[in-house]
Amino acid sequence: MTEWLIAQQGALSIALVLMLIAERFTAKMGTMFTYKLWATVPAVLLLNNLPIYSVSVTSDSFSRYIVNTTPTFTVQHIDVLLYLWVLGAGALIATTLVHYLSLTASLKKMSTNGDVAYYSFKTTTPMLFGFVNPKIVLPLNFERMFCEAQQQMIIEHESIHKHHRDHLWNGFTFVLMTLFWFNPLVWIALKAFRTNQELACDYKVLSNKSDKETLVYAKALVQCAEQSPQTLSLYPTFGEKSTMKKRLMLMKDKLPQNRLAAFVAVALSVLLMANTAAANMPPPPPKNHAEGNGHKVIDAKVNEASPIAHVSPAYPEDAAKTNTEGYVVLQFDITETGTTDNVTVIESSPEGVFDKSASSALKQWQYKPRVQNGQALRQTGLLVQLDYKLSSDDAD
Repeated sequence: MTEWLIAQQGALSIALVLMLIAERFTAKMGTMFTYKLWATVPAVLLLNNLPIYSVSVTSDSFSRYIVNTTPTFTVQHIDVLLYLWVLGAGALIATTLVHYLSLTASLKKMSTNGDVAYYSFKTTTPMLFGFVNPKIVLPLNFERMFCEAQQQMIIEHESIHKHHRDHLWNGFTFVLMTLFWFNPLVWIALKAFRTNQELACDYKVLSNKSDKETLVYAKALVQCAEQSPQTLSLYPTFGEKSTMKKRLMLMKDKLPQNRLAAFVAVALSVLLMANTAAANMPPPPPKNHAEGNGHKVIDAKVNEASPIAHVSPAYPEDAAKTNTEGYVVLQFDITETGTTDNVTVIESSPEGVFDKSASSALKQWQYKPRVQNGQALRQTGLLVQLDYKLSSDDAD
């Protein structure tokens, strides 16, 4: 898991930096275009995790292990980074769950002018709440705070969030935050994403409104911001203070879309996705060489695959009694999870004496999976030699 998380950081960080730059040019590229451009992030992550089937890993030298009558055990080291990640992710999930359950418990259904609305004393500004079945939640003093025209535009704003399926996008950002909470770019990008999310809704609301109605809407925005706490929420809230200045400026200065800026942004996005997909292509198959010293000789390095946990084979009782020594050469695969598979004896001496012991032990070994571009690979054709040696005391 740790290797996968680290392997995602390159492509993810580049995608987030690209989007942070794009967010700075929202006024030139257009609010709706910039918001849709955020689809680059999940696309890059998806391309960075395309399935890679397997890679052949063989060598001109064997991994060799000595087997004697006293078994030894190797225990995997504790992955401190994984425990730290679990701690951070668990804290984020627990905090969100407590907030979600608390707000859910506070919801009250009320009928206003024939329409059913949800109110809560825990929110000070209108918001779209929930990841699966979202609800528009209003503060208890909603009717007193805003005039009828403002109320209609605020409800329209929250409805557009729902129409844009922002609750699903917010669910994705929560998953992203939980997985990569240790990357500061994720938190910075979350703020920029939420800004684009609000700007996109503002644009839709005001697209058919007059200048006077725009002014009324802006006043409602300011009123909400005065009541809104200075915190970054996972749910869209109408009056977020952090986005206030940019939202008001774009309402004031409605600039036409700069097609050149939009083209450059799309080109960079496509280039990043193409590069990510190309980097994730499977490597070419290895070349076979001639045989030497009775063993197969091939190009890669098997010794790079070292077990992180292995059980020493049991020395056969009959072989120990007759002071018989020997070796077994086995070929095997390492699965995507690090377990061994397809264990086959390809050479042994004396033939058949140590085969069962060696095969049984190798099937219990655990390796560190090979990860390429964030994808765990099955490694095939690895070789290991187990040398069965009796100590001098046993031989006597």
